[in-house]
Amino acid sequence: MNDIYRTFYETVGQRYPEDDITYATISGIIRKKWIQHKMQELGTGNLLDCGCNVGRISACWRRGAVFGIDISYAVLTRGRNLFPNTHFMHGDLRNLAFIRDRSIDNAIACEVVEHLDTPHLFLEHLHRVLKTGARALITVPGYTREHVTYIPVGIMRSYGVTAGTDGDCYLHRAYTPAELTDLARRAHFTVLDSGGFETELRLWQKPLTMIEHLFFTLSAHLCPASRFNVLFQRTMDRIKINAFMILDTFGLSFLLKAVIKQGRRSYVVLTK
Repeated sequence: MNDIYRTFYETVGQRYPEDDITYATISGIIRKKWIQHKMQELGTGNLLDCGCNVGRISACWRRGAVFGIDISYAVLTRGRNLFPNTHFMHGDLRNLAFIRDRSIDNAIACEVVEHLDTPHLFLEHLHRVLKTGARALITVPGYTREHVTYIPVGIMRSYGVTAGTDGDCYLHRAYTPAELTDLARRAHFTVLDSGGFETELRLWQKPLTMIEHLFFTLSAHLCPASRFNVLFQRTMDRIKINAFMILDTFGLSFLLKAVIKQGRRSYVVLTK
């Protein structure tokens, strides 16, 4: 990545505890469970975790060595303390020249492709380093109506992240399963499976999302870097977890998964 990307993601890694925040939300909890279950479809051998952050997702891998790559040295430092069995590497996903051809048995890239300005370069490198027959799982944010490309730094301002890669925003591109499939095929992958997940989080969160949107719209003008924003977000995250537990108790989450087709996130399972 160019200097502005490196600077941004290193600053985010140093100041914003993304891993702690993400997996304390209902979306993060369900996402982690879904991804780790889906990883059972991968083969035996080593695993390359692309954009690993601290390596929490891949820490469950027991079929071989785990290698984690991230552009932020700060998150890798935390990862080495949390998951010492993972082999962490500081690198740029768009240039995996430091990894030998056909040396990787399995790979995951969870919630990272949306941040790459040239995702095709990453996929081409990934195809090169994977062995023939190797598998890869990729997940990204999905969308139904509005195609999101850039989003504001938002709550990260309250942690000291004052700018994105493009003014107040940073790249966060959403993909439909069809778009993600097309991207993978153009990199010469064979797509074994594709679709969406987090369907059980659709519809019922809308009133809470509207409250959050109103609050953060006002906050962006009045107190964009206030720690009160953090308290508000944590409160809303806890409300969502409690609401989902109630829905799940009465079997409504199962009903949502059965009825709703389009998930909040898209995925593909690939092979070379």
